[in-house]
Order: sequence, then C-alpha cells, then structure tokens
Amino acid sequence: MRLTFAAAIIFLASTQPGLAESCEEKFAQLLIHGNGPLPATSRITSQPKGGKVSKNDFFFKTTGHWMTVMTDPANQPITLAYNNNMYTSADKGKSWKKVREMDSQQNRLDNIKNQEANAKTIKNAACGEEMLDGVLHDTVEADFDTVQQYKSSNPYKYWVERETGWITKATYDSKSSGYESFTTQVME
Repeated sequence: MRLTFAAAIIFLASTQPGLAESCEEKFAQLLIHGNGPLPATSRITSQPKGGKVSKNDFFFKTTGHWMTVMTDPANQPITLAYNNNMYTSADKGKSWKKVREMDSQQNRLDNIKNQEANAKTIKNAACGEEMLDGVLHDTVEADFDTVQQYKSSNPYKYWVERETGWITKATYDSKSSGYESFTTQVME
C-alpha cells in the first residue's frame, strides 16, 4: 500500500507543470542572481584576445562593501567600495583616494534589471554534471546576448555544487565588435 501511495505521489509531482525548473530557467537564475548577497572571495583570470592575461582577487562582504586586488600584474591599484564610496590605493592599502560616490543599492537593482533583460535572449541551454576538485557539480551553460549599450554575445558556463547550490566556478566568453575576452572565476 505504501509503495503504491509513494508511486502515485511521484507520478502526480512529475506531471504537474512548473514543478521542475528547465535548464534555461536554471541558467537565467544563475545569470541574474549568481550566489546572491553572501560574502565570498573570487579568483578571476581574464584573457582578452590579443592582450595580456590579468588576474585579480575579488572580496565581497555585502552590497556596497567589496574590494578588488590585482595579483597579475601586481602593480595595479586596489579598488575598494565602502559606505557608498569608491576608493583606490596605489600603495597596497597604506593610503586611499576617494574616486567617487555611488549608490550601491541602486547599482545592484540596475544590474538585476539588466540581467533580466539579457536573460530573455538565452539560447542553447544545456545542463549536465561534472566532477570538479573531487566534488560532483551540476553544470549549467547557455548563450545569451547583452542588450544594453555594450552589446555582446556571451556563452557562459556555471559549475554548481550539488549539495550546497553554491556556484564554485564560472566561465564567461564575451564577444563584441572588435573585442573578445574569456574569463574564469573560481568562488569560495
């Protein structure tokens, strides 16, 4: 009896529209929201076509409180956002110069709105699974277009840790008129 009841529940759940998220919907959620507003450290490697590879560490505490430290080339200024202001330091944080004021919350909302618009162009979505550093990950990848001022076509791929839902790695390939770049981001 229990087995029949369980089978009926599974059958009903599998036939209900909207219960399972499509691969395209998963990709859209990752594109729009990423890992969300949780504190994180990212190691980012950018490879512009025909240019020099650059590497940086990005530290995110909360919306409006983050820092970018260039690790290669190492002689670049540090950028810090704090209390709706952006600062730079050319001496590894010994002194800071205010660059400008900013509205961090509005910038976050604008980014979400832009990514929602970009998500409407998603195509070629594919989901799978891969081992990454000995841990099983779901992979979600697709192509989309950036529809704002800086127009580009973008194949992105995300590795999402199955147990936690955390994006641990992402690759971004961006192609626009006269510029192409491939970026790898590893997140902790």
